[in-house]
Amino acid sequence: MSSADEEHTDPGAAAPGEKVTVVAIDFSPGGRRALRWALEHVVQTGGALHAVHVVDRHWRASDLRADVAALTREMNEVERMATAELRALVAEHDGRAPAIHEHVTVGKPAEEIVRVARELGAETIVIGSHGLDAIAHLLVGSVAERVVRTAPCTVVVVKA
Repeated sequence: MSSADEEHTDPGAAAPGEKVTVVAIDFSPGGRRALRWALEHVVQTGGALHAVHVVDRHWRASDLRADVAALTREMNEVERMATAELRALVAEHDGRAPAIHEHVTVGKPAEEIVRVARELGAETIVIGSHGLDAIAHLLVGSVAERVVRTAPCTVVVVKA
């Protein structure tokens, strides 16, 4: 999703001078572990926590022949479901940090995580690692690795 597109987010933008921690959430056990680590970090260091989930839409050639309205409905439904799941996950941790702001975007996960962190002026990004084996890592790479390479701030990778 480009910055020109709409991003589903709560109104919790970072206040000037506020420490911001961004945590990437993919709903996996590693993502949940990263959220717990990020919560502890924010409790100890202060600041705001922003949870980011990226809907990773892989376009196929058949999408070019698909009904645009149907594709739009499908993406809206996926975003709605992701937003609901993120809210439910955040609600499980209600009260552990002053506030957890939720962001759901569409695009390439590493790029979107870094974009949101840049826009918020984040000091830290927390991301879970799926612990890919060497062959899988070689073939598909790692979102965590791409975030580490391109982030404008400290990145903490929480092993699953």
